[in-house]
Amino acid sequence: MGLLLIIPTVPAAAGTTHRVDDSASQVLGNTLQMKWDSVAPQRGQRATVSGAITVLVRLNLAPWQGRTGRVYMTLPAQPTGAITATWTTQGRMLPGTLRAGERTLVYTGLMPTGLYEDTMRLVIQADGQRLVRVEQLNFSFEIDVESP
Repeated sequence: MGLLLIIPTVPAAAGTTHRVDDSASQVLGNTLQMKWDSVAPQRGQRATVSGAITVLVRLNLAPWQGRTGRVYMTLPAQPTGAITATWTTQGRMLPGTLRAGERTLVYTGLMPTGLYEDTMRLVIQADGQRLVRVEQLNFSFEIDVESP
């Protein structure tokens, strides 16, 4: 059984899609303890592990305030294979699912002033047979803004 560390990254801008500064975000607990989903998976099923953690998401959307756009959460592909994050939120951020190597829409509309804040309850699921050590997941956020 392994552990996952979820640490927000400090993003930088790139092209028409811009990285969003999420450095003010806070992971509550910092370390996610994974547990087996099933003691004895049925034939043909993967032996998966899951764990849950809460993140206070704080996105600096000030550079795009007053503009319309879409904010996505991203997770790079992982060397240990398939990792899935599913979350619920307490604010205007959209609930959803994200697989490693993809991005998923979490907010669309007019960009607010200053920090955009929400609380996410993340459930992480991974292949328990491939996850053999501590892993670090670098979730980040990107924004696609519409032309003025």
